[in-house]
Amino acid sequence: MKTIPYSNQSPMVLAGDIGGTNTTLALVERGSAGDFTVLASKRFSSQDLSGMEEAIAQALDEFSADHPQASLRGCCLSGAGPVVDNICHTSNIPWNIDGPAIQKKFGLPTIIINDFSAICYGIPLLDPADPAQLTPLPHPDGTMPAQSEMLPGLSVQAVVGAGTGLGIGYLVKEGQRYVAFPSEAGHSDFGAFDPETRELQAYLHEKIGANPGTEQYVSGQGIVNIHEFFCSRQSALNETNTAILGLPRDQRAPEISKASDSDPICGKSLQLFVQMYARFASSMALTYLPKGGLFLAGGIAAKNKQWFIKDSFFMETFLKNYKESMKAALYNIPVYIVEDYGISLSGAAHGFFSLNQ
Repeated sequence: MKTIPYSNQSPMVLAGDIGGTNTTLALVERGSAGDFTVLASKRFSSQDLSGMEEAIAQALDEFSADHPQASLRGCCLSGAGPVVDNICHTSNIPWNIDGPAIQKKFGLPTIIINDFSAICYGIPLLDPADPAQLTPLPHPDGTMPAQSEMLPGLSVQAVVGAGTGLGIGYLVKEGQRYVAFPSEAGHSDFGAFDPETRELQAYLHEKIGANPGTEQYVSGQGIVNIHEFFCSRQSALNETNTAILGLPRDQRAPEISKASDSDPICGKSLQLFVQMYARFASSMALTYLPKGGLFLAGGIAAKNKQWFIKDSFFMETFLKNYKESMKAALYNIPVYIVEDYGISLSGAAHGFFSLNQ
């Protein structure tokens, strides 16, 4: 097995993004301006791996052949699940990401972080003026607040990401140092806000036998739950919705999205999903006061951007609050959709250098 030697002066790290479907490892180099470049990457099927060490061994063998002069400062891997004692206890693959074991086997200082912490570390690397990286969501009046500090020298940014599940994280910058923090707010209770959402809440409560958390509404599975709820209220279903209900649950959300512009039930499902997403994002904005920006990651927002932008629907809902002073606080928080799906790898690399600063 070939490997890449350790050097505490190297600008390169091994970065990883480990999910339930894919595991991606990359050789990432930090530039003199603090930018990060992916020099090489290798993707694996997570379910086919015996463990993280198998993927790292294969990746290092390949990277060392293509970059024979490379050396590594260390390794930073992000995974979906809680991290305790530098071990990520993954929720959707049959093995954990064990930092101490990886460090011992490969001789590389290894840091394990939550997947949304990696996204948080990637946020400062994005350019708000580049539409390939970020899409700003202006207010209904067309204005867009500027990114700013919470306090002099202290900035906060937050990420809310609806994908297969609902991830949350936030990033604090003090001086020139960034520190990302994970959150499990996606599993917190969601407050119904009108008769329809109260009916939806009762429907899901009966279905799952417990009070549903926010993830049951604001995620891919949330889109499926909302669609099922609207279908259950119909005396008869058309061909489109009958076909969707005949699919496995994990395949339905993309089909609901595809039909949302032409089918009334699918359109209503996406509309309510976006409304609930905006209400929860607003709650997170008031929790973290991220004047450096609130960022919608996770994929669903970018793939269904028209529902977020049309008639400023997302932002109109986001800015609603019973208290005028809180409306003013929300008005000063810029909101963006993350378009760059590759920020987890550069974010993990940024996280390694930030945590070793």
